[in-house]
Amino acid sequence: MINWLDERLHVRELTASLFEHPVSKRSNVLDYLGFATFYVFCSQAVTGILLATVYRPTASGAYDSIKQLQGEPVGAFVRSLHSWGANFMVVLLVLHLLRVFYEGAYKKPRELTWLLGSVLLIATLGLAFTGYLLPWDQEGYWATTVGTAMPSHIPWIGDYLVRLLRDGTQVTGATLTRFYSVHMLILPALLLLAFLPHFFFVLRQGMASGDELAKAQKRGKCVDGDSLPFWPDVAVRMILFVLLIGAALWLLAALYPKSLGAPADPLNKSQYVPEPAWYFFGVYQLLKYFPGKLDVLAMVVLPFAGGILLFALPWLDRNPARSVRKRPLALSLAGVLVAGMVFLTYQGMNSVPKALASAGVVVHPGFKENVEPIFQSKCITCHGTSGGYGLDNYTAVMKKNVVPGNPDQSKLIRKLEGSDKPQMPIGQPPLTSDQIQTIRNWIKDGAKNN
Repeated sequence: MINWLDERLHVRELTASLFEHPVSKRSNVLDYLGFATFYVFCSQAVTGILLATVYRPTASGAYDSIKQLQGEPVGAFVRSLHSWGANFMVVLLVLHLLRVFYEGAYKKPRELTWLLGSVLLIATLGLAFTGYLLPWDQEGYWATTVGTAMPSHIPWIGDYLVRLLRDGTQVTGATLTRFYSVHMLILPALLLLAFLPHFFFVLRQGMASGDELAKAQKRGKCVDGDSLPFWPDVAVRMILFVLLIGAALWLLAALYPKSLGAPADPLNKSQYVPEPAWYFFGVYQLLKYFPGKLDVLAMVVLPFAGGILLFALPWLDRNPARSVRKRPLALSLAGVLVAGMVFLTYQGMNSVPKALASAGVVVHPGFKENVEPIFQSKCITCHGTSGGYGLDNYTAVMKKNVVPGNPDQSKLIRKLEGSDKPQMPIGQPPLTSDQIQTIRNWIKDGAKNN
């Protein structure tokens, strides 16, 4: 059977490249971070598929389906394992990239390996971000509200990006469905498309720590004293390391199970403090140091510059040396950046978040997609009824307070702006100027569908 496969697929050549190569004795557990990350991804895939069998990706069904899952010990453990796995995967992948950078393994001939690793990082952060909303609880809802508001700082296209992410101006059931599709289909496909060639490149080029051995072998030098056989010595070490990571993941999932908070409440009656997921705290904290229109520096310029630096690093760093002692400038700059991001993340976790950014002005708003979500989040507490969120709840109020085509004569606008006291909504922060202008534009257009 092996001979038959070898004639067609060169199996022996493949297994030789996998198992029959020397590895430097300097190799340590940090070299196995990539393999550990792959293990966690496999765990995420399995637990994600199991969760998908009971999950209902709608605003009316998502929370109840997770609540029902939480009622079963096995279901609760699988969800906890998936939640902890997302954090493990982000941390391991970041550590893996830092290790690669420290070793100089992004340099020639491994530029494409680094590039694909950067794509894997972006896809992993995307998976973690989109998965945060799926339980449809307060934590996920407001983290997503904060996260999807961040692109609004981008000039010209910011409002479009917010509406693209949310499938509207507010986080609604449509946002949930969109995030579920991206989380289950698009991002896993992107991750696999990046991982397969990434793994192939690592297979063909080997680990950077073995480059000196390969050069010595080409010179005819015996490297037995400086190396270990990959199989079984190094392979066993890798397996033990992965088992340790797996045991830590399972132990944390069992000892600190993921809880389910209160259901998502767009009105935020409980005054839940909006904040992003922890891996965005650094960027979110940075926003606090740039007041007013300088927000764009924190939300656009610096992250965009960081992305360019990440992807273009192999070509920006022209120093051919990989030795730590011969790269003081690159390592010093990286150390400052990493320390700064850790500090900002820590600060963000221990301080009050900055107010949410607006979703922007809509020039020609429609009621259902642009105006009603504002009423639902701000007005229904006093003017709605206990039954629902539709336009019928506002009929009496709207007829006597809106003059179609004339915002300045509409009592609604005067109440929202505060020229008529008391300013609405009572007991909540005032509407942003962008929200008020969107309603003004709707009235100016004739208050269509009112």
